[in-house]
Amino acid sequence: MTVHSLLRSRLAAWALVALALCGAGAQRALAQAAGAAATGAIAPAAAAPASTGPTRVEAVEVELVGESAAVVPGQALRLGLRIRHDPHWHTYWRNPGDSGLATQLALELPAGFRAGAIEWPAPQRLFIPPLANYGYEGEIVLPVPVEVPAAIDAARVRFTGRASWLMCREVCIPGEADVALELPVQREGTAARSRFAALFDEADRRMPRQRIAARAFADGATLSIVLAGRPAAVEFFPYREGLLRNAEAQVLYATDGGVRLAVQLSEDGVQRVRADRAAVAQAAEGIVVVDGEARELEVSVSPTALPAGTEIARVAGAPQASAEPVRRGLDLPGLGPDASASAGVAGATARGAPSASAASLWVAALFGAIGGLILNLMPCVFPVIGLKVLGFARHGSEGSAGSRVGALAFAAGVVVSFWVLAGLLLGLRAAGESAGWGFQLQSPLFVAAMALLFVAIALNFSGVYEIGLSLTRLGQFDRAAGRSAHPLAGSFGSGVLAVLVATPCTAPFMGSALGYTLGSSTIEALVVFTAIGVGMAAPYLLLGLFPAWLRWLPRPGRWMETFRQLLAFPMYATAAWLAWVLGQQAGIDAVLALAIGAVLLALALWLAGRFVQRGSGARRTWAAALALASLALAIWTAWPQRDGNAPPAQARAGVGSPMDGVDMTWQPWSRARVADALAGGRPVFVDFTAAWCVSCQANKRLVLERDAVLAAMAQRGVVRLKADWTNRDPAITAELARYGRNGVPLYLLYAPGQGEPQVLPELLTSGIVLDALARIAPSPVARSADR
Repeated sequence: MTVHSLLRSRLAAWALVALALCGAGAQRALAQAAGAAATGAIAPAAAAPASTGPTRVEAVEVELVGESAAVVPGQALRLGLRIRHDPHWHTYWRNPGDSGLATQLALELPAGFRAGAIEWPAPQRLFIPPLANYGYEGEIVLPVPVEVPAAIDAARVRFTGRASWLMCREVCIPGEADVALELPVQREGTAARSRFAALFDEADRRMPRQRIAARAFADGATLSIVLAGRPAAVEFFPYREGLLRNAEAQVLYATDGGVRLAVQLSEDGVQRVRADRAAVAQAAEGIVVVDGEARELEVSVSPTALPAGTEIARVAGAPQASAEPVRRGLDLPGLGPDASASAGVAGATARGAPSASAASLWVAALFGAIGGLILNLMPCVFPVIGLKVLGFARHGSEGSAGSRVGALAFAAGVVVSFWVLAGLLLGLRAAGESAGWGFQLQSPLFVAAMALLFVAIALNFSGVYEIGLSLTRLGQFDRAAGRSAHPLAGSFGSGVLAVLVATPCTAPFMGSALGYTLGSSTIEALVVFTAIGVGMAAPYLLLGLFPAWLRWLPRPGRWMETFRQLLAFPMYATAAWLAWVLGQQAGIDAVLALAIGAVLLALALWLAGRFVQRGSGARRTWAAALALASLALAIWTAWPQRDGNAPPAQARAGVGSPMDGVDMTWQPWSRARVADALAGGRPVFVDFTAAWCVSCQANKRLVLERDAVLAAMAQRGVVRLKADWTNRDPAITAELARYGRNGVPLYLLYAPGQGEPQVLPELLTSGIVLDALARIAPSPVARSADR
């Protein structure tokens, strides 16, 4: 958004303010001006055209190709996404299996052309013990049928599109590319086949063009699929994710008049089949490869158990060899075959993540509880510590019963908030989104909303307005109503607010606990999040249950009002910090919009406090209307719009200066940069960070930018790379998951010739970093700089 367009959009905002202050005739004129200004502010941006030919991204080459060498009006056409994988790399089928993400292709076609869905050839079952994926290796094409209009005026036709995929070997890397194809128009006859026709023929050979009738029955954890005839080999590929154990062997039995294929249901599949008979048909939806030919199943559910039969063949399951699994990571299954998803991250190697056993679950829960306890000492929670202090003082005057009720309400607010965060996180993963701890702060909208919330809280603390059932007042007298506010609502709301402001921080032990949830079940993830919440609420809960410990606090009095007003300033500071985060995400124009929104919010709350809560009659009615209008305008104005001129977070490297002849500037992270630096004999330090992560910023300013640390890095020729997760970045999410992490910070120190990097703690000290640097030898670059 340019400054000119920003001014035009803000003109519309101020016009709406004037609407509330003017008569009916002026309102009509101003409404027309506001509409014109707003219309001019949302002109679309132009996109650069995609180039034809192959595009290489990491380990995959993609290209938009055609089966025919020309387009003939009125005749069917097939386009396709050609994918050529490097050896041992693969991409995914419509159902990726235990991990991964289906390849997507969004085509933009000329007028009159219509594209169908991707036609999926039968995949391979790819084992990464103990899991299995469905995907493709080598060179393939994913065909897309296209309807061609009967009349085409142009001599040539250009097709463009956006492809996204996930490519995996031992690690998974999301990829995307703009693709294009230009074909001549042939007015009559049949177009010649293109040089890619053989790839389409191979895809057709593996395509399930015909349907085959089948009966299905579920008995416990076994799903049986019965087919007619006596084939020698059958393999089943399900359409639905999460209902089968994809890595288990598939056993074929001979029965009277046919064969029975037995596959194993997952725990979720067993539960769904028990709850709903229709889930049997859903689990059996898919294709079977019968003696090398793919067929789509037409399933009917058998009301009775099917004959057992005699085993005649089996498709082997995952080998028992110990291998590093590609786990579900940060995108749990949930993308159905017809779902449309952005290029998220799934299947990243969960290196360092605990194994999903009962013992490791309780270890993760213990770490989570310790991390939640330490979270109370993190700087992001400082603004709400005062809320707890006021609560302690109030409960101390109410006796043990009031203390216990308030403590339980606060703990409930904390734990319920962690449940909500866990539910949102798991839901986003199931929808194919890349999400981790603090994911909501990657949304400029959420950051702007939080900034306005803290402005509102600070104004309440400053006495601009009063609220009854308050997040902040903790049961003080409601001056407007003249009665005591409900203590439960205040304490519960304080718990909610504490969790909201805690999300930018990751305490020690929390990284491992959150990393455990990458490959865990929903129940296990909820156990870990509950443990973090209980740990965070524990100090308040203990003080509430043992009110004798509160005797050191002074008795309630006027000091509480003074202290409350003092607490407004940390809230203002938090709002200012969130404005800086918003600027990192969406540009300086978004910060200006937020500032205008904050002023309008302050006006709305001042009107509410001065005239609505203390006024009466017509003045109160008019003040309420103006306050609501100002509040609505504040929200509309502060709604963030990403600045198109602002570089993405990863493109903004931190500035630095050379030290001892070695460049200490932060460079944007990529796996290729790490590999290049190591190949050149230089150590690499990677800072996985985010502007909204308070722990990250504290580590950077207090440790990573200290002269002693910079000198030690320069002495060893360390390349400093910043992986900025301020905005969503699937590649960074995948790398975090690779090291069993669900959020930032993460610090890695690579040394040439060593397979794995050193993983440093979430909270750094100069000593920790210097000790880690001491374990690596100086690079040739550093030695030459010394000379």
